[in-house]
Amino acid sequence: MQTTVKNRQTLLDIAVQEMGSAEAVFELAAANNLSITDEPENGQILQIPQSTGEYVPRQIVNYYNVNKIKPATAIENTIIIPEGIEFWAIEYDFTVS
Repeated sequence: MQTTVKNRQTLLDIAVQEMGSAEAVFELAAANNLSITDEPENGQILQIPQSTGEYVPRQIVNYYNVNKIKPATAIENTIIIPEGIEFWAIEYDFTVS
């Protein structure tokens, strides 16, 4: 079986969606010659292995399929402007009197 990676999906998201458990991420990564920390690309095709683990709850996979749930928890690359007291400079951002 195969699945197509959606925008912002991680291997962990796909493991839960297609195999029913976060523990399945190890089998998913191995089946696709990836590390569990690799970030799959949007549109990438992944092989979903026949799980050999005892942890594959079909009811979770069925729930995701019936409700068309596609988890996508990856953090977008956004620029964060540091702010807060640890980034303030005395006499520049504020004055102590």
